[in-house]
Amino acid sequence: MSMISILVFVSDDEIRQLLAQPESIYEFIEEERTSTDLDKAWHGIHWLLTGSADAGNEPYCYLMFGGDPVGDVDVGYGPARALTSQQVAAWSSVLAGISREELARRFDPKAMLDADIYPQIWARSLEGEEDTLDYLLQAYAGLKDFVAAAQKEQSGLLVYLS
Repeated sequence: MSMISILVFVSDDEIRQLLAQPESIYEFIEEERTSTDLDKAWHGIHWLLTGSADAGNEPYCYLMFGGDPVGDVDVGYGPARALTSQQVAAWSSVLAGISREELARRFDPKAMLDADIYPQIWARSLEGEEDTLDYLLQAYAGLKDFVAAAQKEQSGLLVYLS
């Protein structure tokens, strides 16, 4: 089974509704909405942004932490988290300041293997292949653009693993 990170546009009013009625999350997930997925790159991106497998300061950690959990409704691998438009704006601001080159400098496949960063493909880089770094950098570019678009729309986000 794969763990895929999904991000979905949602308004602040909808976030308030979801937090009041968490079981309605399935309706939001199933609707046609502006969304993206980071495939399996989410944990590697989190590592590059925070230097940690399971921690980090806000807003750098928003792929895995932060925001408000939408109740205890499991949508794949636990509950979704809701990030308000203000949190999205803060996240977009920090992502805008981190270039692909900076992330590439932070890439440490041995440390990522040691920290058990999903999906544990980082040994390929140790064997001379560059595809794992490229995979992360392409996913990061998509994340950066998507979060910037959410900020432009003054949208919040649902973030969850499926």
